[in-house]
Amino acid sequence: MRRGSVFIMLVLAVALVCIAAPAAQAVTFPQPAKAWTVMVYIDGDNNLEDYVVKDIETELSALGSNANVNVVALADRGPGYDASRGDWRTTKLFYCTQGMLADAASAVADWGELDMGAPGTLTRFVTWAKANCPATNYLLAFWDHGYMTFQGYTSWDDTSADALDEDEQVAAMASMGTAGKVSVVAWDMCNRQMLEVGADWQPFASAMAGSESYTNWEGIQYDAVISAIRATPAMTAQQVSDKVASTAQGDSDTFSSVALDGRFTTLTTKVDEWAAALRDGLSKYRSDYLSARRNTVSYYSIGFDLWQLASNMKAKVANDNIKTKCDAVMTAAAACTTYNWTSTNKQFNKSKGLMVWMPSTRQQLTPYSATDFTYYRTLRLCTTTQWDEFLAALCQ
Repeated sequence: MRRGSVFIMLVLAVALVCIAAPAAQAVTFPQPAKAWTVMVYIDGDNNLEDYVVKDIETELSALGSNANVNVVALADRGPGYDASRGDWRTTKLFYCTQGMLADAASAVADWGELDMGAPGTLTRFVTWAKANCPATNYLLAFWDHGYMTFQGYTSWDDTSADALDEDEQVAAMASMGTAGKVSVVAWDMCNRQMLEVGADWQPFASAMAGSESYTNWEGIQYDAVISAIRATPAMTAQQVSDKVASTAQGDSDTFSSVALDGRFTTLTTKVDEWAAALRDGLSKYRSDYLSARRNTVSYYSIGFDLWQLASNMKAKVANDNIKTKCDAVMTAAAACTTYNWTSTNKQFNKSKGLMVWMPSTRQQLTPYSATDFTYYRTLRLCTTTQWDEFLAALCQ
């Protein structure tokens, strides 16, 4: 077949496509102010890469943005796990619209190969989203691996060999001043629904959604969250956080929503008083503390469900002051937890929505490096309460 014939056929094919599918509307920035902007920080430069395109296309772009909500995603991919949509591997910025493909042509910008473990990347993304997609409320979701507050595990980037550690998250949000405030922070990853994480994020968010335990392949169902916001754009931060937690059941084990307002302040105050009482009674009741710990729902054997830990301490320790302090922690934790779901998995189905780190030996204080506990003590929970002093005494 001659080239001229091929050219004519291609022209006809293009014409038919244009008739069948109208061209997508161009997106202009800044967008008009809306009720909500959903920001998803997708670090897929690791063994989760296969789910980047799927989540953008089947969840974020199932409905996408409309007159009431903006949906934006910063997504990084790496080599070796998925070659779909042209196998792009740089860090691309997407403004998600209904039916959008997660390919290079759909991105509103290509920011090159960025380190998703660098605080500057998070700051750049949030700053861009707030400037170009202004809203009354913002949901910031982190998509990747997570592991409590240990260094080197949360938002791990293979290409850069870096993670977005707790202090870096705080620094990134704080560097933006008032622009670093969001309505909801959500963890689409494992083991991040912690008292310690909530304390670190309390200055920046009104509510927090995440899992004490594993968040497997499905995680947060963004299409359901976006659908709810589109239907009721006046949803409060707590309502959206609860909705996020309610969608993430699937193959997960736990998911909850926690208020980071005055109720959380009350909780940390009660934990401070509880920790002081536990430390005062340590010489007499240490074996009872450890027995209560053993009977509490645990995550990797060093993170423990806060409510159940206090409940077991109350049942085990024959001291009225400690019992009273346990009651106060349980009451405050329950007041903070506005939504809690668990699977039928007997290992986790007694989880109440918020965990706390509680090592019991010197070795567990530094499970991965000699600086683990030193770093832990820089977290806001430890600088504002006596929880770390109790742990130091317990693990002597």
